[in-house]
Amino acid sequence: MELQPTTILLIEDDEEDYFLLRKLLTRMRNARYNLVWKSDPLLGLQHMMEDQHDLCLLDYRLGAINGIELIRKARGQGYGKPIVLLTGANESEIDILALQAGADDYISKEGLQEDILRRIIRYAIERKKAEHEREKLISEQLASRELEKKRNEFISMVVHELRTPLTSLKAHAQILRKRFLLSGDEQVLRTTTRMNTQIDKLAELISDFQDVTRIEGGKLQFRESYFNFDELVSDLIEEIQPVTEKHTILREGESNKTVWGDRGRIGQVITNLLTNAIKYAPNSNRIVVKTSSDNESVTLRVQDFGPGIPRHLQQKIFDPFYRLEESRKTSISGLGLGLYISSEIIQRQEGHIWVESEMGQGATFCFTLPIDRAHASEAGAEAAI
Repeated sequence: MELQPTTILLIEDDEEDYFLLRKLLTRMRNARYNLVWKSDPLLGLQHMMEDQHDLCLLDYRLGAINGIELIRKARGQGYGKPIVLLTGANESEIDILALQAGADDYISKEGLQEDILRRIIRYAIERKKAEHEREKLISEQLASRELEKKRNEFISMVVHELRTPLTSLKAHAQILRKRFLLSGDEQVLRTTTRMNTQIDKLAELISDFQDVTRIEGGKLQFRESYFNFDELVSDLIEEIQPVTEKHTILREGESNKTVWGDRGRIGQVITNLLTNAIKYAPNSNRIVVKTSSDNESVTLRVQDFGPGIPRHLQQKIFDPFYRLEESRKTSISGLGLGLYISSEIIQRQEGHIWVESEMGQGATFCFTLPIDRAHASEAGAEAAI
């Protein structure tokens, strides 16, 4: 593949120096250079701002204006290409002044040799390219953060605006249900029950959105205390079992542990795993919940008997808004936020969450939690003192 030539703009008022540079650049092997010469510094500055080139070489002594002044003018006008200053033999401290003004490098005319000149040109171009890439990356990151901030603010506003009418709607649905419960109208009772179910689903989606914005904004709150882990699991199974007529939720094992953590948030994770097991294994008739413990942690496993999850997707399911293709095909409701929120909660409780699955053999979602982070933190602080 033929190398693209490097175009160099030379601002130099001495014609002999121009011929010298052109001769050096022409002799260089394995490199191609186009040299554009401007003898007038102001025309050279205009050319810097208007013309396409890769690097500017300019002399320090340019008559009425010196090279450092020209560099300052160019940088002040937004010139972003690399600049190399050519200096004389006895011009001390010019190198420092040149770098302070915005030059990328400098070279003495007496030291003009092919290999040195080529190296300086290459390094100046590569360094400036790296600077531009870094600035571009920083700019993109700042833009991304600003976009993320605006997105979170928008979601927070939408959540706030939805909650008020939703609360009112739920209250009216409950009033209707109580009124028709007394009348014994079964058809209306079924309708109001469905209304309540759909309102609850919408409320859950709104809560998920709110949790996501809190997670990404670092504002997800935890209210921690000691609680009986087995009691929490039993309460949630008892609460969720009536939701499904087809599945029987079976309990195996006990941890026999009191755990330090946010009972409500950990309960939110268990609820998500149980409702997912119901949702994604509609053709099975049982769900198995296993609890166990050791001296340092408790472990909970929720096993379903659905289609399973391919190995290459088992990490992706904890990403925000990710949903398996099968769930889309079967119109299973959800936004793909539950497992992401659950993962964040468990991680922030210093636990670990994962899935074990083989295609056609169901899936088991598991998490472990440390038993006593409160005392472990205190012990660590005392040891540090």
